[in-house]
Amino acid sequence: MPIKHPFSLSSLDPLVSHGKLKDALAAYGNPRMKISRMLAAGDLLPLRRGLYLRDRAVDPLALAATVYGPSYVSFETALSWHGLIPERVQEILSATPKRPVCHETEVGRYRYRHVPAQVFPIGVERVEDARLPWLIASPTKALCDCLARTTGVRSPEDVRSWLGSMRIDPLPPIDPEQLAACARLYGRPSVRSLDRFLRENPPPP
Repeated sequence: MPIKHPFSLSSLDPLVSHGKLKDALAAYGNPRMKISRMLAAGDLLPLRRGLYLRDRAVDPLALAATVYGPSYVSFETALSWHGLIPERVQEILSATPKRPVCHETEVGRYRYRHVPAQVFPIGVERVEDARLPWLIASPTKALCDCLARTTGVRSPEDVRSWLGSMRIDPLPPIDPEQLAACARLYGRPSVRSLDRFLRENPPPP
């Protein structure tokens, strides 16, 4: 359910900055105290310094890039969202070209893992959520991001074992251009091995 607002904001954006909030509360004698009361009552949820969430119905995944960006949802979180692994990931994992960090918020834990800047824009899809659009790795990019962080994968047979350990069966349709770009730009044996494995064992279209 959306949070009720005892004040007027012209924007329907589920997020509000501290500055806009102060302007909306200008009629109150002490806007800062009013904001503190709204936070205590749960009418606002802090996401990061100077930014609040107004609508609890927003998908927590949609907030990942707002909490720390630039970033896109990836790794096991993206694999789960795409239906490729059975487990529901307990924390929201995202890729960023910046330094890795972890943020605890009232809507969940957000962990950000570093990816090379040249790899970052490949295979990023936009989810057209009615409340707040957001970015997620394609199935191909999520596989590459995961394998790039996996040690001990140096051959197509190692990839087969890894896929079995992740219980990824069947494989999703693969974008060959995204895969080739990731294999080239990541420069990791594990991602190159994924490229070889999928060329030798292409999934059904």
